[in-house]
Amino acid sequence: MTSSSVKSQARVVVIGGGIAGCSTLYHLTREGWTDVVLVERDELTSGSTWHAAAQVTQFGANQTMVALKRHSIDLYRELAADPGRLDALRVGLDVVDGLLDLDGHVRE
Repeated sequence: MTSSSVKSQARVVVIGGGIAGCSTLYHLTREGWTDVVLVERDELTSGSTWHAAAQVTQFGANQTMVALKRHSIDLYRELAADPGRLDALRVGLDVVDGLLDLDGHVRE
């Protein structure tokens, strides 16, 4: 990319291409914003975001976090329904009550 092809100004500049930055840019454009740009110093999601790839739970410490996670799960389902956008794999997590049935939940 040459310096002449990089925008010199935008209505919104999102700094950082981790999950928060990418999500912010996605939601702004979904709401119709067009004069937006994301600036990342390396590759998208190459910072600490990659450590938590695909780790979306449905539990949290408070209702706000639960609602945010629910929104993320619904969004991933929506993106996965569009074959041109995302190739997602849905997996589940079994919460075991004690060690009673742990052997049935261990996978090699």
